[in-house]
Amino acid sequence: MGILSATLGFILPQYRTLREWSVVYDKIISTRPFVAHTLSGRRNHVKYIVNAIGGMSMRDIRPHNIALLIRDLHEDHPQTARRVLIEARDMFNEAVNYGWIDRNPPNEVKHLPAPVLRQRMSLEQWLQVYDNAHLEHWPPWARHMLALALVSGQRRADLQKMVFDDVWDGHLHVEQQKTGARIALPLKLRLDAADLELGGVIEACRDYAAPGPTLLRKRSGGALVVGSLSSKFTDLRTAALGKIDGPRTAPSLHEIRSLSERLYRAQGIDTQTLLGHKHKAMTDVYNDDRGLSRGQWKVLQLP
Repeated sequence: MGILSATLGFILPQYRTLREWSVVYDKIISTRPFVAHTLSGRRNHVKYIVNAIGGMSMRDIRPHNIALLIRDLHEDHPQTARRVLIEARDMFNEAVNYGWIDRNPPNEVKHLPAPVLRQRMSLEQWLQVYDNAHLEHWPPWARHMLALALVSGQRRADLQKMVFDDVWDGHLHVEQQKTGARIALPLKLRLDAADLELGGVIEACRDYAAPGPTLLRKRSGGALVVGSLSSKFTDLRTAALGKIDGPRTAPSLHEIRSLSERLYRAQGIDTQTLLGHKHKAMTDVYNDDRGLSRGQWKVLQLP
């Protein structure tokens, strides 16, 4: 049967193996506007799939083959299992588009529940961390990072690469590294809850260190690496808030993005555009405060 499948594979793609398709799929995702880190992650997800069922012919793969892979991954790595299933759906969808198969087996597989481990950050916590960042022993870029993250709602990689030349025509222009989304944020964008305006936050970045192209930079004017932003935030958070106990881990720098979304949405701002999301469902994930407001009264506003 293996010889027959190999022979038919020269004529009919459906008889070729998933491993053979993965070579074609890699070329497809390589043409997409991913940054190196994202592309590497996508390829790692493909490896899980290929290692599990790479020897099977495309026509023989059924939903239960994918479901078993996801179940095994979910036992120890629930978040990875979720990402691998998303990758499998895209991988087989492209196989349908290219005529290798006529159905997408992963589409029939449901996501297994993955625990949400990261705790959201409240405005009160952000203010504590921000106030602490003004102490002399912290590098000055740290407090500017906190303000820029909250008022812009952007990811750490985009904060790290922002330069003054990104500002023109009254807007800060951000081309997101993760997705390639291009967003123009008005300098008059104001976050009322924190009394921050984007233009003012950018101007405050000009003189705190030696001149340099980036908004966030060392005292010498040199650019920072992405990892420095996360590690310094962790130090600032721990110093300001102490150890945070509970079923979820302490909020990371990325949680400021969720806080920004929640505050701006309450203010009536279009947060889907602000965050650069293609689908509103992803923006709604950021809006979920994961129990942070549990027990608070929801006030009905009259028109």
